[in-house]
Amino acid sequence: MTDEGGLSPPLFVTSSFLPAQERDEMLRWAIDQQAAFSPAKTNHGLQPTARNALCLRDLGPWAERLRAHALAQLPEWMAQLRVTPFVPSHIELELVAQNDGAHFAIHSDTYSTSQSAMGDRMISAIYYFHDAPARFTGGLLRLHKVGMPAGVGAIDISPDHDRLVVFPSWWPHEVSRISCESGAFEDSRFSLNCWVHRARNR
Repeated sequence: MTDEGGLSPPLFVTSSFLPAQERDEMLRWAIDQQAAFSPAKTNHGLQPTARNALCLRDLGPWAERLRAHALAQLPEWMAQLRVTPFVPSHIELELVAQNDGAHFAIHSDTYSTSQSAMGDRMISAIYYFHDAPARFTGGLLRLHKVGMPAGVGAIDISPDHDRLVVFPSWWPHEVSRISCESGAFEDSRFSLNCWVHRARNR
C-alpha cells in the first residue's frame, strides 16, 4: 500500500473498560436519568448543526467509580499511545446519548480558551455501551489523518457495545450521523467521554 502522507492517529482500542455487571447497571441508570440530559454543547456553546446530542455531566454515584477505573487504566493508555507519562490533575466525565439525526462535526477535544482550572486535556477515552442488539445504525468515530484533506486516510471505528477507544485529545475526529428508527431514548447510542487532564505549568 502506498503511503498517502500525513500523520496517522495514535490510538488504542480495547474492550471491558467496565465489568459486565457495572456496565449493565450504568446503562440502566443512564436510561433512568433521561429527564436530566440536556443538549450537548461545543466550545462555542450550543451549535446543533455541529453537534447534535444529549449529555449528562452530573454522574452522581457513578462519578468516582468511573474516575477510579480510568486512573487504574491510565498507565496502559499512556504506554499504548506512547505519550510522556504525566500526573493527571483531573478526570473529566460526560455521558452522551445520541439518537436519530445525532452527529458531531470535525473537532478536537482541546479547549479553545487559554485558561482552565482543571488543566489541559491530554487523553480522550470513549466507552460505548447500549442495549443489545443495537437499534441504531451509524455513529462511527472517524479519526482524521493530520496533514491530509478531511477523510483521506481516516480511520473509522464502529461504536460497538463494550468498546473503548483512546487517543490524544488534540487529534481531529468526528461522529457520523446516527439513524434510530424508533427514536426511543433507550435505543440511543450511549457513550462515556473521559478526558484526562494534565496540570498547567504556572
